Amino acid sequence: MRTQHLSSIAKLRSALWQMEIDSGLAELSQNEKDVLYAFHLLSDQANTTDLTSERVRQQSTVSRMTHATFHRALRKLLELGYVELAPDRRAKLYRLGTVD
Repeated sequence: MRTQHLSSIAKLRSALWQMEIDSGLAELSQNEKDVLYAFHLLSDQANTTDLTSERVRQQSTVSRMTHATFHRALRKLLELGYVELAPDRRAKLYRLGTVD
């Protein structure tokens, strides 16, 4: 039974890897992809597009990531345009960027 589950996971991982290549995400580190996925998951669930970094850090894909690693990944995503600062806000709120 365990081998069957591992085989299924391997197939999913292979499909995800190919989708990441096709989407142009291959240049991102795994941590950067995990932070980006957390933004997408929360943006889909939330009534707002603007999120705090603390809210994103609570998402399961990044909750075990160290503070420094999370912020390095966030900084890189900001540089690449995958995430951007929400305009006209005093607090640091972030939203998904418009990278195609």
